Amino acid sequence: MLADKVKELEYENNSLKAQLEELQERYSDRAELPKNCEYCGNFIQHYVKCGTVYAVTCDGHCVAGSRFKSRKAGETCKYFIQKKI
Repeated sequence: MLADKVKELEYENNSLKAQLEELQERYSDRAELPKNCEYCGNFIQHYVKCGTVYAVTCDGHCVAGSRFKSRKAGETCKYFIQKKI
C-alpha cells in the first residue's frame, strides 16, 4: 500500500521535472534579458506621435516607490521586477 503511493509520487515527481526542463528550455531566452528598465514591469515607455504613427522614444518613467522617476530604457534600479508578457 505505502510502496504503491511512493511509486505514484516518484512518477509524478519525474513528470514534473520533465515539464520544468521543457519550460526552462522554452523560456530560457527571457532569463537572459538584462535587468534594464525596458524589461521591468515598473517601467512605462514614452512614445511620440509622428503623423498617424506612434514611435518609441528611449525615455520613460518608473512607477515604483512613492513618486514617478524619469528613466532611460537602458538604466536599471533596485525596484526591478521582470515584466510579464
